[in-house]
Amino acid sequence: MISILIILFICGLVFGSFFNVVGLRLPLKQSIVYPNSYCYNCQSYLSWKDNFPVISYIILKGRCRVCHENISKLYPVVELMTGLLFMFAAFKMAEFNLLISLVLTSLVILVFITDIYYFVIPNRLLVFFLSLFILIRIIHPLTPWYSSLLGFLFSYLLVFLLIVISRGGMGAGDMKFLAVLGFLTGTKTVLIGFILAILLGGLYSVYLLLLKRKGKFDFLPFGPFIGVGVLISYYYSTEIINLYITVVLK
Repeated sequence: MISILIILFICGLVFGSFFNVVGLRLPLKQSIVYPNSYCYNCQSYLSWKDNFPVISYIILKGRCRVCHENISKLYPVVELMTGLLFMFAAFKMAEFNLLISLVLTSLVILVFITDIYYFVIPNRLLVFFLSLFILIRIIHPLTPWYSSLLGFLFSYLLVFLLIVISRGGMGAGDMKFLAVLGFLTGTKTVLIGFILAILLGGLYSVYLLLLKRKGKFDFLPFGPFIGVGVLISYYYSTEIINLYITVVLK
């Protein structure tokens, strides 16, 4: 078991490095294959020894080898976060459910990058993962089988109504992202995840306001909170419901 966890952690680091490239280039409609990774400040290409996930960042002390400008901390954070989440998926899930967890985690990480950097969740990204989710649910359907369709429609309409009521308080990207997650996880999981996302987003906004790092009307990307909320719900929805019944209803 320990060897599997280590292997998934290393795979997560590698995939996290790739996700950084995809997340930064996809919204700009750039190729994710060519050119090779390069410094966004001086445009110099990175050598193989500068491409080791997390390790290269530490060795270079967070600076480009050529121009010595700071490298975004988001790079090692994403790599390490992906490694830990892949390892956690292996710890929690087995067999085909592990594959589902890894694919779900990959989408959440990619949306985290694109929404943080560009405040956008690319349609091409969502279409690609929805296609994977459809294939997954054909092979391994929810019970009952139409739960995926209900999860998709419920999520889409829920955020659509919130957009109308709030007059644009949320974006269409959030609506489509939650709908795609709803197709994979079903109504219960996505609803709990969305409630958690609102709570996490609210707490983070209060935190920023207290530190005076954010104005009351500043825009805060909500996609990462949706992703984190649904991931937590995916693993712990039963425990969350039981806790709610025990603490609130009794």
